[in-house]
Amino acid sequence: MTSFTQNPGESVPSIKVYFVENVETGRIKVGFTTRSVAKRVARLQTGSDCELRLLGVVGACQVRGTTELQLHRKFAKWRHRGEWFTREILPLIWEILRAVDLQAQEPA
Repeated sequence: MTSFTQNPGESVPSIKVYFVENVETGRIKVGFTTRSVAKRVARLQTGSDCELRLLGVVGACQVRGTTELQLHRKFAKWRHRGEWFTREILPLIWEILRAVDLQAQEPA
């Protein structure tokens, strides 16, 4: 398992947490990448017999609670298997994406 150090409150733009939905089952993968999200989703799609849809992406940030590990812990009761969760986490994902978007719009 790769470990990334980060100062509290510091966003690490190179680490992106993504939310991908299996459109047939409604299950949602919460994963991270340090590279292109589009390429990561394409690789996931290649290995899946179902259509996948990218729901959103956030930068990993400990203070916002948006590191992959923090989100996996937050969603633990809805874990299906591994990094896949049941669709009950969808409202929480929308809330996270809205909050991050609002923070991005605040003047510096």
